[in-house]
Amino acid sequence: MKRALLYGLTAVVTGLHNFYWLMSIVNGAPLNPMNCIALIGSALLLIAAVILLFRTRIGALVALGGSVLSWVFYAPFLVVSAFMPFTAWLEIRGFVSYGEYIPLAGIFIAPILLVVCTVDSIRLLRRCLAISATSA
Repeated sequence: MKRALLYGLTAVVTGLHNFYWLMSIVNGAPLNPMNCIALIGSALLLIAAVILLFRTRIGALVALGGSVLSWVFYAPFLVVSAFMPFTAWLEIRGFVSYGEYIPLAGIFIAPILLVVCTVDSIRLLRRCLAISATSA
């Protein structure tokens, strides 16, 4: 139950963050394929949260796939933020001053949840495979 909650929370936070950035299309920005892929990953994490309640191994596989797809956006995002800290700080200050909290949650909370979700799905999948190997 805790894992399903973790996967669901990660899906909601990363999905809202990616959907927020995809909404810039309304103002004429080009479509960013990394956001689209990460949004699909968020949807897979949400599906994994439901599947996990019934089928643990399949839920772990779907969660791992969703985490990998979400990392397509968040890995370059973290690397660019690490190499350009002053630009990232100015962006964060702008979000705070305008009261936009979805990107702030995406910047601070989403990568942490995604790391925990990825590690948890790998550990769960390894445990399920070890159990199936000993029973065979």
